[in-house]
Amino acid sequence: MPTAKSIPRVSPKAYQYAKEVLDFGFHNAHSPGHLGRLEVEFATRFGQKFGISHCNGTATLQTALMAAQVGVGDEVICPAFTVFSTPAAAFQCNAVPVIADVDPDTWTISVEDIKRKITPHTKAIIPVAISGLMADMEPIMELATQHNLTVIEDNAQCYLGYYKERVAGSIGHFASFSFQASKTMTCGDGGILICSDPELALNARKAATLGFAGLSSNPGDVVVSEQDRCQPTYLRHDTMGWNQRLPEIAAAVALAELERIEELAEMRTLSAMAFDAVVQDCDWIRPQHTPQGYINAYWNYACVLERDDVNWAAMLAKFIELGGDGYYGSYQACHLEPVFANMNKWVDEDPERFPHYAGRLPRYQNGYCPVWEDLQPRIIMLKTNYWNTDAAARQAEILAETIRCFS
Repeated sequence: MPTAKSIPRVSPKAYQYAKEVLDFGFHNAHSPGHLGRLEVEFATRFGQKFGISHCNGTATLQTALMAAQVGVGDEVICPAFTVFSTPAAAFQCNAVPVIADVDPDTWTISVEDIKRKITPHTKAIIPVAISGLMADMEPIMELATQHNLTVIEDNAQCYLGYYKERVAGSIGHFASFSFQASKTMTCGDGGILICSDPELALNARKAATLGFAGLSSNPGDVVVSEQDRCQPTYLRHDTMGWNQRLPEIAAAVALAELERIEELAEMRTLSAMAFDAVVQDCDWIRPQHTPQGYINAYWNYACVLERDDVNWAAMLAKFIELGGDGYYGSYQACHLEPVFANMNKWVDEDPERFPHYAGRLPRYQNGYCPVWEDLQPRIIMLKTNYWNTDAAARQAEILAETIRCFS
């Protein structure tokens, strides 16, 4: 029996770093430097040269698209299995989200469906590391080279996942991470975008910081110098950008969490392995497949019900009745969320209002991504945010008892 392990959800250093910010005080042009440290250390840890911190992990995706000059009428390929933030970033840029189906075993974006859906208008691909598992990145990067596309890894759910010995975040032209409260590393909310191309990094910094002319990609450079901005003749903004900066106090907490990221990721994996031992003994629940050469970061433990006579909701009710914490269903196939059907309706009814979408939007409807549409109603996503292995083991025992009730 392995030794039980328990860690605090918030690093003790977070209190220290937050106090340093509070003791320093809040100033427009000066800081104690936690933001700059976070950007450098995060980019280095995840295999890139530049870090651009953000207020959340949706803003990072929009910034990446803007930095890559994705705009009106361009197409961005996203997977069917993802949260709305991923295709929403394309809508935010007045681009067209093109939804690709998933691999039937890994449930990450299908390379074959990407190939089918690339057009002369395609400008970017956003492969999502879903539930902690990276997409098949080598052929995606090959397609990007062939078609001159920007690849943005959406790794909100993937801290220290690996693809063929390369850490998640180190392969795409950009990689986006979220610090939202449910994520492996958190400061309540926030995010970071990393890359290695200096031009993309500078574009991203400006896109996230109101397009200020005097900014650089240097760590923590989020404010124009007082010497420049005090001048009445100074022209501040030379490109389009939004105010998506991460507050220094949030950066202080994130920095403390980054310093123990291996420990945080390990706890997720230990929780997942407790569930996996149970699921492997059940012939009617199939786990998300982790191919050889990949390391799954297990933001959750995802599996699929494969018996028609076992009702998803009834099984959830029994799990909770027996003392389980519950589990989640998958997000709806993103193209079947009502906003997509509404977009089709609005453009059909008033094409002059949406000239960049008229005749260009896909028909977001059933049958667009049949593999994921079939799997999605049967997906079970078990929580792995247990910071005590005994608690995770107990949940796994309850899952096993639940399965016995239906066997």
